[in-house]
Amino acid sequence: MNRLRQSVHDAPVVERDGYRYLVHPVSNGIPTLDPKLMREVVNGLLRLVDFEDADVIVTPVTMGVHVATALSLTTDVPLVVIRNREYGFDDEVPFEHPDGEYYLNDVTAGDDVVVVDDLVNTGQSIAAVVEAIDDVGANLLDVACVLRRVESRDDLAAVDVKRLLDVTVTADGVEIVDDA
Repeated sequence: MNRLRQSVHDAPVVERDGYRYLVHPVSNGIPTLDPKLMREVVNGLLRLVDFEDADVIVTPVTMGVHVATALSLTTDVPLVVIRNREYGFDDEVPFEHPDGEYYLNDVTAGDDVVVVDDLVNTGQSIAAVVEAIDDVGANLLDVACVLRRVESRDDLAAVDVKRLLDVTVTADGVEIVDDA
């Protein structure tokens, strides 16, 4: 995880409306995402999560998509992207997400699901996704992310999120708190 650690160390922090945002290649595509870093991230997640029994990898729309896509290509497990717009399909399940109404498609009762995301900030998004998966009767095998902010994970008390690194964002920058 040397590349990931170095990229976290080098990551700029942008403050907006009193909140400090970590700007990282895996989470924002800025600075440029080096394929060697992505390969390291994928290999790290493959060590944390057993995808063998998974029927589907699920990720919320935005920056987790490229991580989940790389994992899908590596594991041959199909990928479902949770969308923030309705398409009107018969099995489409709307649910409340911190950013508004989101829609889960192609996950049904009995499916074995692994949820993947790039960065867990507050935990609200992942908590909403996990609840939606539970509501359709699918089985949650694992939840994994690349980076998890430790200062804001209260919403995940009931969800074990596997992660490559725990980080904290301070006025001085980003600090690695714990390696997985």
